[in-house]
Amino acid sequence: MDQIIKKYLLFLQYERGLSTETIKAYSSDLSKYSQYLFECYNISSPNQIFMKHIKSFLSNYLKYYKPKDKKIKGCNEKVYSGTTVSRYFSSIRGFHKYLLSEKITSKDPSVYLDKPKANKKLPYVLNYSEVLKIINSVNIVSNLGLRDKSILYLLYSSGLRVSELLNLKLTNLMMDEHFIRVIGKGNKERYVPVSLVALDTIKSYIENIRPELSRKKESLGYLFLNYRGDKLSRMGIWKIVTNYSKVLNLSNKITPHTFRHSFATHLLEGGADLRVVQEMLGHSDISTTQIYTHLNKSKLKETYDKFHPRS
Repeated sequence: MDQIIKKYLLFLQYERGLSTETIKAYSSDLSKYSQYLFECYNISSPNQIFMKHIKSFLSNYLKYYKPKDKKIKGCNEKVYSGTTVSRYFSSIRGFHKYLLSEKITSKDPSVYLDKPKANKKLPYVLNYSEVLKIINSVNIVSNLGLRDKSILYLLYSSGLRVSELLNLKLTNLMMDEHFIRVIGKGNKERYVPVSLVALDTIKSYIENIRPELSRKKESLGYLFLNYRGDKLSRMGIWKIVTNYSKVLNLSNKITPHTFRHSFATHLLEGGADLRVVQEMLGHSDISTTQIYTHLNKSKLKETYDKFHPRS
């Protein structure tokens, strides 16, 4: 079944245009799914899979469906979060739909399964003064200070995903229009505004720091480079964010995505239209953006409880 999974992953990459990170997640999910089916049921072909086997995987491996299959021993693992279970479900459903469409199987055993509801926790959000405190803690006199400050500004002022930030090239910058062209999930293109202060910092980085970095190695036009001249990595961004977040003593709570959450929340608090925020975030489904309205409501309730005399 491994070869079929590889073909499916290539389909996701070249036909669906999914990101490298998404494909890695699907690959991991389906590898564990295939291994479970073989070890617990001796299944090596997709035609041998029935709905009961998928349920067994979700119950015994992910502990979603109850009761667990007591007959299977040695196939239980740790309990996974609702979000992780939901992702596994999507991986499995997508795989079986592909098998049916390619006529590798004559049925889709996952079609009647109820999709698990992910328990969406409200994301941690910084207030504006906290954002400024983190950004202003960057020493721009240091060699990479201008680069780091540019990154933090872009994460907050434009709400970019880490993958989008890493893949920015010099040609994506529209300095005169105060926009950047972003290639998001599924290779979807969108244009996102950038604040003037962010653009000024980026311009200074490009003129004073990046030329020295790019001389060390062929940069392929990527905007943000590490000290070796290579394209910056996800771990590199994570280290930058956690390092400067130490000024708030909250470095364990703050991730690069926290700036994206804060960007969206602050826009809505300022009266921005939900559809506009959806467009800027690159969400294909507005329900994904609506979590920030719930966050906004929780802040309103907190303010009400604190200040209203009859609360």
